[in-house]
This record gives sequence, C-alpha cells and structure tokens, in this order.
Amino acid sequence: MSMEPEFTGRVKALNNRQFNQSGKYIIYWMFHSHRANFNHSLEYAINLSNDYKKPLLVYFPITEKYKYSNARYYKFMLDGVLEAKKSIEERGIKFIIEKSDDIKRRVIEISKNASALITDKAYLKYYRKLHSDIAKKLDIPFYEVESDVCVPVEIVSQKQEVYAFNIRKKIYDLLDSYLLKLKPREPKIKSINLDFGMEEITLNNSLKILDILNIDKSVSLSPFIGGYSQAKRYLEEFIEKKLHKYKDYRSHPELDYQSNLSPYLHFGQISPLEVVFETLSKYKRDENVDSFFNELIVWRELARNFCYYNPNYNHYEGIPDWAKKTLEEHKNDKRDYVYTLEEFENAKTHDEYWNAAQLELLKTGKMHNYMRMYWCKKIIEWTQDPKHAFDIACYLNDKYELDGRDPNGYAGISWCFGTHDRPWKERKIYGKIRYISASGLESKFDIKKYVEKIKSL
Repeated sequence: MSMEPEFTGRVKALNNRQFNQSGKYIIYWMFHSHRANFNHSLEYAINLSNDYKKPLLVYFPITEKYKYSNARYYKFMLDGVLEAKKSIEERGIKFIIEKSDDIKRRVIEISKNASALITDKAYLKYYRKLHSDIAKKLDIPFYEVESDVCVPVEIVSQKQEVYAFNIRKKIYDLLDSYLLKLKPREPKIKSINLDFGMEEITLNNSLKILDILNIDKSVSLSPFIGGYSQAKRYLEEFIEKKLHKYKDYRSHPELDYQSNLSPYLHFGQISPLEVVFETLSKYKRDENVDSFFNELIVWRELARNFCYYNPNYNHYEGIPDWAKKTLEEHKNDKRDYVYTLEEFENAKTHDEYWNAAQLELLKTGKMHNYMRMYWCKKIIEWTQDPKHAFDIACYLNDKYELDGRDPNGYAGISWCFGTHDRPWKERKIYGKIRYISASGLESKFDIKKYVEKIKSL
C-alpha cells in the first residue's frame, strides 16, 4: 500500500509479519486517540480495510487493573470513548467496548482471526513494553500510528533533548512538513452489523459503565466533562475570548486565560494538529499564538521526547546528575516544616497558597500550570528527602490530575527537580535548583484572589 503524505513518518511496524490475506477483519485497537476526528490511526486502518477489502473493527478494552483506576479518571475517559464510538459507528464501522482482565492476552486472542492490527503510539514505558510484547506474539503485522503530536517523536530527535530551545528549532524546522490536513476516509465495507463474537458493553452512559467496574470510587468526579465536542467548545471559547491576552495572562491563576485543553489532549480526545489548524484559521499569528504554540507544541513534545528517551522519567533517578548532586548535598539542611503524604494530600500545610493549589486539584482534577510549579517546588522544601518528595509529587499527580500519568505531568515534576533547566544561585535545601517563593507569587499576580476563587468552588 502506498503511503499518503499525511501518514509519512507517523506509521511504524512493530514486527515484520506479512499481511494475513485469510484473516476475517482488520483491528484498530484504540489505545490513546479517543476520537473519531483527525485520528491518523483510524484513517490508516480504514485505508487498509479499503485496500484489502476486509471489514474494520475498532476495539476498546477496559481494564480495572491500572494503577490509580478511579472514578474521576474513568468517567472523563468514558465520556470521550462513548462519543468517539457514536461518531465512528455513524460511519458504518463496528466499535466494541469490552471489559478485559488481561489486555495483552485479549488483544493477542482477537488478533488470531485478523489480517492486521493497528494501534496508537505509546510514549510511556509500561505501554511501550505492552505493545512490544504483543508484537512478538502475533502472526500478523502490528502498526503503531503517531497521531497525538505535531511532529513524530523519533523524527524530531533520536536522543533526549536537554533544553526546550534545543528541540524548539528542530520541531519548527520540520513543522510545515507535518502540518497536513487529514481527511476522513469512507469505509467501503460497512462492519457495523457484523457479529465479532465478543461480549461487548452496550451501555451508552459513562456513569452506568462506572457502576459495573470495580475501581476506586473514593476520588470525586471532576466538573470537567470528557469528549471531543467539549474539547471543541473549550477551544472555540479560548480562541474567541482568551487568546488575545494569552501571553500576558497565561501565568495568572486568579484569571481564566488557559485553554483548558490539557485533559482532552491527555486522553487523545482532540488532536493537537486540529488545535493548530483551528487556531490559525480563526486568528492571525502573533505573539499570543506563538506563546500558545510554545506550550501546545514545543513543551508538550519536549515532554514526549523526555519520556521516550529517559526510562526513569517518573523517578528521581531520571533527573540530571547536577541536580541530584546539589539536592543530595543539601539533604540534611534543616527544614522549617516537614509534612507527611497524608498532610499534603489533604491540603493541611501552613501555606494557604499551597493548600489552595492542592484543593483545586482535589476539587476539579486540574491545577493551574503556574501553581503546579509552586506546588511541586514546595514539596521538595517540606520533605526530608528529595527522592521521597519526587514520589509524593508523582503520587498526587497520578491520582488526582485528569492529565496525570502523562508525559506532560512527569516532565513538569522533573522540571521542578532541574530537568530541562539550568543551575541557579545556591541556597538552602534546593541547592542550585530553581526556587519559587510565596513572595514571588504575590509580586507576579493577585494570589489572594486565586485563594478566594478556590475557596468558592
């Protein structure tokens, strides 16, 4: 099959098996890109289906086995998956949601009667190993398609990049070649009414599906509703009402000038490419757009580079050597305050600014990006051991953030420990790690207004 330009550099064969002509169908295992729109994996799978005249099955397994499987995370995810299912089925393609205790075993099992398997690109080590293990066991080709970055991670760089400015130039030199529209394909064979012999979940309500899952229900649901249409609504509101002041106000947590797209991008409910196209179609490129693209493209794709090439991305051991050295040298410095995990988790510190940031996380599943930096820096200051501080930050991030368990979150935590940053003036506890103070917040924006805003939630 000839490769169309929009798929160039985005499709990677994970094994060297031959297409199984006698297979009954092609499978798109929806792993990360939970959307029907601007989804390269889906469109590539439709191309294969049309070229080889095989029906396409879109398969979404739900497991209760993931760490931090909680109601907040699953409700938001299922909102998006159910909307994608509806849109994909309207195109005549069968979409099966199935409960699975062992995703690896199940994907291998259903692939026995298939011609080829397609899935979304993985950046985190657990999922990369899962894809690699499955690829070795299959007798059919297994393709990973990269649809959730503007420029594919391995095209940008073959190594971990040290600073944002290193990767910025590399991305922008390639960007025009990869900013290509992706038109929806029409499946020639409609699979919607075919019986694939699976016990599918037919419930079309995310709360009802939550009821049948044995997951942690103690974490409250988020006020954010998942799904592509919600992501589009936030994007349109951002472009029309906020983008014109983004550069000046993006670091003002007391105001609301963020796009609110991070949870939607985390679950693949909207494509960053679509966000770029939509922005440029409605707004003339200026310093506000550049500031927004710096977050959406440069820092987001730097985070993927970091997780892809640093296996310790979610561990203290993954931070730069200079940062480890300076933190260890100051490990025995006297702390004015030391808190337990429980005190951090319940926002029970002496600092009302820090408590407000943690409460925003507990109540909404989202914390303003600027407060995330202060929040993590203070965990370093109020914990006896920097390694323990790193673990606490990851735990709280992964359990409560809608966009937790994500390269962005891990790169953000690691940045607070010196990754993608340089040594600064040496001080107590932090050593040469960049410091953020409460007085710094007060001078930068109206922090009291932010505290009141969180109290009123």
